[in-house]
Amino acid sequence: MRDIEADYKAAYLADYEAYARDGRTEDAARVAQILKDRFGYDVDQEQGEGQEQGDGGQEPAVPETTAAARPPEAAVEPKPPAKKTTPRKAPAKKTAASGKD
Repeated sequence: MRDIEADYKAAYLADYEAYARDGRTEDAARVAQILKDRFGYDVDQEQGEGQEQGDGGQEPAVPETTAAARPPEAAVEPKPPAKKTTPRKAPAKKTAASGKD
């Protein structure tokens, strides 16, 4: 069975690493706080231990899956623009012209 919490943790770790690599320190700090609060995973402590062991702090390679990746949402072609139509004239209002007084 699939461990959803492990998938969330892996996704947050990937986000953290991408933000840190791109220099987005504010976003990286926000994700690091989520990892610490929700999963008890301290990225600063884990990075320090990984570098001391000599593995460069890299995560083990994730095996590739055979499932097809979903296409990005932007891959769908936009709807064609709506056709412009000319407004119809409303029928003239009939006034009550009474010949009775």
